[in-house]
Amino acid sequence: MTAFLAAYHNELSKLFWRKKYIVFLVIGVLICVLWAVIGSALSGLIGRSGVLFISLMPTPMGVLPLFLQMLLPLLIFMGVTDLITTEGTDKTMKAMIYRPVERWKLYMGKLLAVLTYVAIYLACIFIVSMVLNQTLGRTLSLGELFTAFASYALTIPPLAVLVSFAALIALFGRSGTLTMFVLVVVYMMMSALPVIFPIFSELLFTSYLGWHRLWIGVLPDASRIIHMLIIVLGYGVVFFTAGSLLFDRKEY
Repeated sequence: MTAFLAAYHNELSKLFWRKKYIVFLVIGVLICVLWAVIGSALSGLIGRSGVLFISLMPTPMGVLPLFLQMLLPLLIFMGVTDLITTEGTDKTMKAMIYRPVERWKLYMGKLLAVLTYVAIYLACIFIVSMVLNQTLGRTLSLGELFTAFASYALTIPPLAVLVSFAALIALFGRSGTLTMFVLVVVYMMMSALPVIFPIFSELLFTSYLGWHRLWIGVLPDASRIIHMLIIVLGYGVVFFTAGSLLFDRKEY
């Protein structure tokens, strides 16, 4: 356990030592701030015109789809590319696998580091959007805040599956740029398939990135909940198992 925690801490430190991940975190905060400034100005104009007042502030639930569908997948792809593909091509992975830690634990540490960064990113977006909305917009009730917090927490499992999937693809990569390109293209294809062929909406794991909406309000019946959980868990187990086995046998 000590070796795994040390590997995990080392991988997480690598991400935060790269300035681009801090920059992307700042960009996320600035998006919320800019949204609040524009929303406050537009809401004021609408209110002064005598039209029904509409709040355009960046509520936690309002900004979540933007980050969940676009920015967070991009950050996940960047993270696994840097920690897996780039380290493999730079020959720095060889020094790491000789450390006294099992390969599957090292692999899990890399995935958990990327997921931790994403969780921290979500937490920052939640806090910033909540504070902006509470101070400049309509004050949210405790029930609304709890719903928003639960929604953010519910996004972690499908994002973990996406991390496992991206890491599996990254193991085959020979170039960081090419790996990023492949991941983005594959993700766009999987996101577009349910729109063109609705039958894929319940088969592809990317369709469950926004599954927090299904848990808000009236819950689906028990059979549908079990069906969703099995699909998400199944994808996660398959991707992680395949990735860890490949990582264990891969020569660097």
